[in-house]
Amino acid sequence: MAKAKTILTVWEIRTNDVWGNPRDGWEVNDSYVADRAYELAIPVTAYNQGTPQEFEAASPTTAQIHSLWGRTASIDNGCSDDLHLYIVSGASEKPVGDMFCVSHESLSPIREIPRPAEAAETQP
Repeated sequence: MAKAKTILTVWEIRTNDVWGNPRDGWEVNDSYVADRAYELAIPVTAYNQGTPQEFEAASPTTAQIHSLWGRTASIDNGCSDDLHLYIVSGASEKPVGDMFCVSHESLSPIREIPRPAEAAETQP
């Protein structure tokens, strides 16, 4: 069996200071940087295979989110995009933190941020 394709990504991890309760709702009072360079090898998925619109995308797995944030954590798909993940916890969806991908311009489709040497090579 072939090993699944992954890419190495780097994330800024922020934790939230949250006020409120499940009944009245939550309010983020402040957020704090927990890690500016958290590395994750995330799986790559191919979409529209065999068509001219074929592309690859990547996103952290549920297991990776649980490992970092706890078993009840999940990505709030209503607010997140490919580079900025809002993390909520439990049935009350308490906003526990954010993950910002700092290594890529996009994860859907996958595009890395050009390094200074690479950017200089592409300019006339």
